[in-house]
Amino acid sequence: MKTQVLVIGGGFAGVAVAQKLAKQGIDTVLVDRKDYFEVTYAVLRDVADPKQNNGNARQYYQQLLTGRFIHSGVQQLSHNSAMLENGDSIHFEKVVIASGSSYPSLPLAKSSNAISIDARNQELHQYHQQLQTAKQVLIIGGGVVGVELAGEIAYAMPTTNVTLAHNGHALLDGFRSKAQAKALAQLQRLGVEVKFNARYQQQGEHYVDSNSGDVLRPDVAFAATGVRPNNQFLQQQFAHTLNPQGLVKVDKQLSVIGQDNFYALGDIADVGEAKLGYLALEQGNYLGKRISNQLKGKRSKGYSRHPFMALVPTGQETGVAQLPFITTTWRTLLNMKQKDLFISKTFNELSH
Repeated sequence: MKTQVLVIGGGFAGVAVAQKLAKQGIDTVLVDRKDYFEVTYAVLRDVADPKQNNGNARQYYQQLLTGRFIHSGVQQLSHNSAMLENGDSIHFEKVVIASGSSYPSLPLAKSSNAISIDARNQELHQYHQQLQTAKQVLIIGGGVVGVELAGEIAYAMPTTNVTLAHNGHALLDGFRSKAQAKALAQLQRLGVEVKFNARYQQQGEHYVDSNSGDVLRPDVAFAATGVRPNNQFLQQQFAHTLNPQGLVKVDKQLSVIGQDNFYALGDIADVGEAKLGYLALEQGNYLGKRISNQLKGKRSKGYSRHPFMALVPTGQETGVAQLPFITTTWRTLLNMKQKDLFISKTFNELSH
């Protein structure tokens, strides 16, 4: 099989760049191990209160993409071809690495095994059933995912005891202190017990804090404690493109440093801005335009990095927005995301 551009990975960045290229008439193939695109920042509500999104956060690639799609993973990459896990090989002129990241400790957020949309729906349904029968829930990790998950469960299941344990002294590392304090207050109003400077580890059926010796016996526990870049297929021939954190090194135009006709973006790339879905879409739109211009012999400016902005829900009615010049809990702004967690907005952007 041959294509002008191979896109490896079907997250926000990969789908955005593939759509941009295909709509410019450029022969594009996107490869992904699963058969569906997922609006990942809506998944936590799918688990806590599935009727809110009603499965709308997932869509088959075949229905979404303008270009070609292959349901497989990349086993090995070379300078101008990729060997797929299904045994096929694809020869390309250019390759876009958008393989993203995974949550080894929290497949709830990004599935490790559900490669079909039916399997993913069933996986999320099982998590919801576990929560419905749980009296005590422990969430380890006070970053964005941990805070959102605690808020979603506490709001949707008010009789469930939710404990959020964080190894730092404040939630939402990297946010302003005002945002951290507001998020904490909102969770506490929902009844979430927040434990700081805590390092809970599983010991049999119990969880023990190695700092204080405290013991918890949750019915359900989630560990939201970090992501891992999906770079396995690069390690054999292209380890030189990775930085010490395992991210692909790119220049100001998102070209892979030291490798012609290779590009990288999204969670897998060291782009120099936050790992957020809306920024991955921005990167994909930029790179699609840049590659299109390149094939037409036109020059492109470098990618403009964006200042850090985030809107973190804490349940279905509250949240914190950190913008470049202000931190706010303004309800009108929060409702822009709370309406459907940007599901319709995301699919609308990817379809046009």
